Amino acid sequence: MKNHTSILLLALAVVACNTAKDVEVGPYTVSVIGQNVYHIQDYNHENPAGEAFDADGKLTHFNNCSDIYLVVGDKEALVIDLSNPVNWADNAAESLRSLVAERVAGKPVTITFTHNHGDHTGMLPAFLEDKDVRFALPRADFMRLADRFPEGQYRFINEGEIFDLGGMEVEAIAVPGHTAGSMVYLLKGQDLLFTGDAIGSGHGVWIFNEDGFNRYVSAVPHLIEMLGERGVNEDKLKVYGGHYWQKDWLDLPKRGELGMGYIRDMKALLDEMESGTAATEPSNLDRPGLDTYFRHGLAIVTWSAEQAEQYARHYAEKFVCRDADIVFRQIDDHTWEGNGHLVYNESVYVVEGNDRTLVIDSGSRMPHLDKAVAALTDKPVMLALTHAHGDHAGGASCFPEVWLHPGDTALLGGARNSYKGQVHFLSDGEVIDLGGRQIEVLHTPGHTHGSITFFDKEHHYGFSGDAFGSTNLLLFTGTFRQLIQTTTRTAEYMQKNGIEKLYPGHYHGDNPETLQRVLDERKMSEEVLSGKRKGTPDTANGLNRSIYDYGVHIRYNEPQALQ
Repeated sequence: MKNHTSILLLALAVVACNTAKDVEVGPYTVSVIGQNVYHIQDYNHENPAGEAFDADGKLTHFNNCSDIYLVVGDKEALVIDLSNPVNWADNAAESLRSLVAERVAGKPVTITFTHNHGDHTGMLPAFLEDKDVRFALPRADFMRLADRFPEGQYRFINEGEIFDLGGMEVEAIAVPGHTAGSMVYLLKGQDLLFTGDAIGSGHGVWIFNEDGFNRYVSAVPHLIEMLGERGVNEDKLKVYGGHYWQKDWLDLPKRGELGMGYIRDMKALLDEMESGTAATEPSNLDRPGLDTYFRHGLAIVTWSAEQAEQYARHYAEKFVCRDADIVFRQIDDHTWEGNGHLVYNESVYVVEGNDRTLVIDSGSRMPHLDKAVAALTDKPVMLALTHAHGDHAGGASCFPEVWLHPGDTALLGGARNSYKGQVHFLSDGEVIDLGGRQIEVLHTPGHTHGSITFFDKEHHYGFSGDAFGSTNLLLFTGTFRQLIQTTTRTAEYMQKNGIEKLYPGHYHGDNPETLQRVLDERKMSEEVLSGKRKGTPDTANGLNRSIYDYGVHIRYNEPQALQ
């Protein structure tokens, strides 16, 4: 990277850096927070960070100072975030370039970001014309903004990206919620975590909509799990957020940093928000959708009280617990429903009898599903699949055996799943005895050759996977003629045995499959075959046509599905 200051200024700055804790360089203040790790904030003595009030409580000064972190290894350097756009100083760009150049001493520089908000990308123009700089962009936040960056100087990154700086490694961990692509960066060996706005800096992490919160409730447990897997010392972990000055709200020792306790407080807060029991107070921010502070310990989430209340009421089932990959709610005393967060709320069901427990499906990425189930039941576990697509068989590898219909054997052994355990087959009409609780199997092909539905006649419900679509039925292998047969058999079974609803493979609280839904899908299928109903072009999910009515899509391939 080019040095934009004189040799004399370079020498003076290096001396100052080595002899003082805080150094002002133009509108920036630089602190040393670790070995070859620098904290750069966009404030100085003329424009201090944070807020000031007069005797009447009126705001007299405000600088929402934003943070940059610089990590310098033996071979390369990494810059994390680029602060606010500093418009209050004429020499902001020159000052930032120079202070970075002086500390990296000619090493190659990569700039990355925690997320794509203007108060963290504000000084990007200072580096866009520097041909020696490279950019590493979190994919979900920057995919559509690639044209802002010099061609050939950027790449997209995902979770797991390792920046090997020479003697220092920084790993990217995804924590979506504040934005869809929010990323935090762990400096290994020094137990330093740079988080931007992903978990807040003291005044709360801002959540803008229900989708963001839905991501966040899984992202924080995932972060805790990742830190544990990386061997982070919880007692020594220091968390550096995106707005360091905001710690003035928190009861921390002077110069004390946020740590693992803060992250665990955040998880506890999300659990309370999920159940509707979190402590709240008005935010007075005068921003739509950010009217309420939700608090637990040191943690604060800033969101809409109305949206949070709607979210807590979204599921009729009571929230029980979560880990990094799954959220469990309770259907009744011995039955639980769990949602993943990778493929449209992919669902897992835990059905307990007196002697053993049936787990139905295993989500997309649930490597610790066996441990999560063990927290709900101490009975021996049997895993069975409604079908063998990856979003329902992804967690099967943590179980030594699996049961499914033989029609889906090829899917289970495919490259996506490659299950290595023992495989057993279930047949149409088979009864699984759990001890005082019997579950009957019905073959319901259409979505896949081997799709099956599990029925609990005593409790008047069943578990249907994707057989009826969770409002989006995908006829990957079946025809409308086969779907008519499946819906006819299922409707007759439901009527005969008083089955009130089927819990689907992507359950989100308000979409159980009812008898009427099954009958509606039969009617739609009959109308397609008779020519009364025509499909429209639709390329979603790799299929080519769809029909829509009664709140459900049926997507299919023509002409195959009409045979």
